Amino acid sequence: MSSEETIAASELERYGYCPLSWWLGSDTQVENSELLQGIQEHTLFSSNLDSIQTKERRSTELRLSFLISAAMVINLIAVILVGISDLPSGDKTSLLFSTSLVWIAIGGLLLYIPFRKRRWGPYTFAEGASMVLSTLMMLVALNTIFLLQIDFIVGGMYLVLAVLWFIITLAILLLHHFLTGEILGLRKREGVSGDLVYIGEKGNVLRSKTHGLSGSPDLVMRRGEEMIPVEVKTGRVPKGPLFSHLLQLGAYCVIISDICGRRVERGLLRYGQKDFEIEFDENLEQLVLIKAEEMRAILREGGAHRNHNRPNKCRNCSRRAICPESLL
Repeated sequence: MSSEETIAASELERYGYCPLSWWLGSDTQVENSELLQGIQEHTLFSSNLDSIQTKERRSTELRLSFLISAAMVINLIAVILVGISDLPSGDKTSLLFSTSLVWIAIGGLLLYIPFRKRRWGPYTFAEGASMVLSTLMMLVALNTIFLLQIDFIVGGMYLVLAVLWFIITLAILLLHHFLTGEILGLRKREGVSGDLVYIGEKGNVLRSKTHGLSGSPDLVMRRGEEMIPVEVKTGRVPKGPLFSHLLQLGAYCVIISDICGRRVERGLLRYGQKDFEIEFDENLEQLVLIKAEEMRAILREGGAHRNHNRPNKCRNCSRRAICPESLL
């Protein structure tokens, strides 16, 4: 489907509100206090989500740093104990080699678990691998110092290093504790209950070439293997989800399903602090695709008209002053 026929989810939302209002808005840009307030609230929401991602990345760094520090402490203690023992040189080498193998196994497990889950959180495979390899290189370097019998004032120097690394390990644990508290607080305040996969204002526009739809949901969360788009609406809180908002969320579900090759089962519409869980069934999918085709037909042939008889809807429309079918 050509780019000219691609329908944006936000345009689909405006079409669902009123086709004529959407049509008039294609040539007219309107700004009002409610729109500006909505933009500010979305920007703040996006900023808080970005802060969660940043803090979670730091938390991951601290966990990896803890692994490195614990490895250093244990390895240094092993070097000290082996160094002061009366074991033959061959046995000492075997013990140190065994210690290194344990940490190689831990490093391999650190890589294998997220690979099996196909989830790397804030890190790519290459970044995780490089961190684990750097840990292993430091352990090899320590063992090399001992095995080559470099005079390092052996006992005292290694003991000092072990104490320093132990202090560092405790500091890392303390920092991780405080950071985890901040992350949990932010997640609770913003209603985030899964992995952050996509942030609308920070990510590229998502596109479904199959269905000719595009859009940028405010948030996409992942719970296990499930992708859940979230659309945040500012202003008054309705008694239930509005039709136009259902169309927009449904469009995001279509897009993400096409991109991931796995059907999205549900999405969330958020009004203030209230979430509505919307099932993405075949009826909603067909409704989205039908309305998108209607929009393409109007773009080709014209003929958009008001789809309601509600004066209050016209009163709340930002394009009522230029609307030829206004009820006011």
